[in-house]
Amino acid sequence: MSLHSGGLERHRALDARVRAALRSDTRVTHALAYGSFVQGTADRFSDLEYWAFLHPQAGTFDVRSWLEALTPVQHFVVNEFGTPNAVVPGLLRIELHAVSNTQLADLRHWPGEHIFPDRMLIKDQDGQLLEQLEALEKKGLNPAREAQALLDRTLNWLTFGLNVLARGERIRALELLWWVRANLLRLACLQSGHTAFWLNPSRLAEQRLPPELLERYRRLTVDLDGLEQAYTEALAWTAHLSGALALTTPADLLAELRHAVQKGG
Repeated sequence: MSLHSGGLERHRALDARVRAALRSDTRVTHALAYGSFVQGTADRFSDLEYWAFLHPQAGTFDVRSWLEALTPVQHFVVNEFGTPNAVVPGLLRIELHAVSNTQLADLRHWPGEHIFPDRMLIKDQDGQLLEQLEALEKKGLNPAREAQALLDRTLNWLTFGLNVLARGERIRALELLWWVRANLLRLACLQSGHTAFWLNPSRLAEQRLPPELLERYRRLTVDLDGLEQAYTEALAWTAHLSGALALTTPADLLAELRHAVQKGG
């Protein structure tokens, strides 16, 4: 059966096999699942995502071979963030991190968004993983605490982008605009109260976010010929969100950025 013609049956069946294999593998001391599948927001286009924590003396753990024992693997790559990714029939992606269990303590630095210990926990030989997940669940998120840092990063990317645009590097300026858009989307979600997917605000954005927010975001999605107008819109939205969220923007920097977009336009 094609993945796209049904629901989540294929996901459930493969998830069950992965979980069983993680539990039975003696090299794995702790394991968890994460992402939309355990959040209850998955559809037939969603990924399956896991962490396997290994005994320090486990030796080599070949993720591709391990997955191939469970399902055909059409494509395998370690992505830009160091995560093994597999594509299996039906364009279903699987992410499987495999690291030493000495890294379990690093979980305390994870963001506390969409943490469901009962659904995420797969294997826990000594209770450490459950303890970490329950602490993350209690930790939660505080988007407002991140707002000033997001604005500061946005101002940095705007400065960078406007400088290379003035130099004539339009392709580079277009790439840098991605960072501006990403930060502004998060700030706009905070300002409008739509922070349910704070870590990934573009998820289901068309269904979740108000039309006026989506329209303003659309003005920043341009081709190489529309960069001057896009940067003008981005700066205007940055200034608006800074005021609406009572954030701090250096007045002299804002004045120079406005001069730059006026000169460019």
